[in-house]
Amino acid sequence: MIVCDFFLKYGSQQAQAFRRSGHDVAILLRSHSFEFGEVDAERTEILGQLRRDGIRLFVVPGRVRSLAAVPALAGIRRDIRRWSPQVVHVHENYDPRLVALTRGYRTVFTVHDPVQHPGYTPLTRMEAWTFNRWFRRAERFVVHSEALAAELPPSVRRRAAVIPHGVSPRPKPLSPPGEPSVLLFGRLVQYKGVEVLAEAMRHVWSERPDAKLTVAGEGPAARLVPDDPRVTLRSGYVPEREVEHLLAAAALVVLPYTQASQSGVGVLAIASGVPVVVSDVGALPELTHDSSYVVRAGDARALAEAIVRHLDDDIATRRAVLQHAEANFSWGHAAKLTTQLYRELLGGGRSKPHRQPLT
Repeated sequence: MIVCDFFLKYGSQQAQAFRRSGHDVAILLRSHSFEFGEVDAERTEILGQLRRDGIRLFVVPGRVRSLAAVPALAGIRRDIRRWSPQVVHVHENYDPRLVALTRGYRTVFTVHDPVQHPGYTPLTRMEAWTFNRWFRRAERFVVHSEALAAELPPSVRRRAAVIPHGVSPRPKPLSPPGEPSVLLFGRLVQYKGVEVLAEAMRHVWSERPDAKLTVAGEGPAARLVPDDPRVTLRSGYVPEREVEHLLAAAALVVLPYTQASQSGVGVLAIASGVPVVVSDVGALPELTHDSSYVVRAGDARALAEAIVRHLDDDIATRRAVLQHAEANFSWGHAAKLTTQLYRELLGGGRSKPHRQPLT
């Protein structure tokens, strides 16, 4: 059983990968649509597909402190007991109800962000208590790269497995667009390096005045996007159905982050064959098939040089990017490694947690 709050997009794809591998799968999730920009239709579409795929859904209603939800919680607890999962795989969340509903089951915990991103609101007392309860209960942990494993406390690191961020690569890469264009999309917050990209584009335009920049997403860092006719700012939540359109128009995706764990945006890009230029932080360098796409965090001139160098990458490069994504980030690969972790856990052994280096 997969347990998630704001990681439903990721958890739903993980559940489908396990289902394709022959597992009986359920998801315990919240009833809100915050992850989808509060657009219920997109969430409803995902849940409908999960049901069609034979994946059980246990939906926790209401807010964390909602007394009206208590009767429903009792029913969910009974249903989970009847189904009796062998393993509960938890994605970071701060809902104590999820802790209570899964008490007593063997637990694996995915730590998406070992270090909290700059600018994020500190945890409340209840959120911190919930997070600590998950850490105390979990017998195994998952992180998405060796760089992130190194950020874990030693007692947790010894029980951690490195399993890549899953994605479903396209059969063939998107074709290069007709014009040189750079794309940054996702949550526009402090650590995403929007101001670094803004400065870098001034250097890019001195050599390539024809280059375009598209920034798509919502967040306070949108105010840092340069005011230039070559820049398109699409402010607001980007629905999943529109991501491919953005990627199809991009020569490059840039991740100029000043701090990072991994990037779902970057994984989506390489799964379509679109090259990514990244900062040398967290697991971002592992998204690239070539070190020339990696630059020092906060270095606008180095970022500009990498953009200019790769702005005209051809279809052969895109095939190499897609091959890298398939070999290292496919859901089939991630599901196989995760199933191995479950078997180690259920076998009762304390074998050395596996490490899967990227090829």
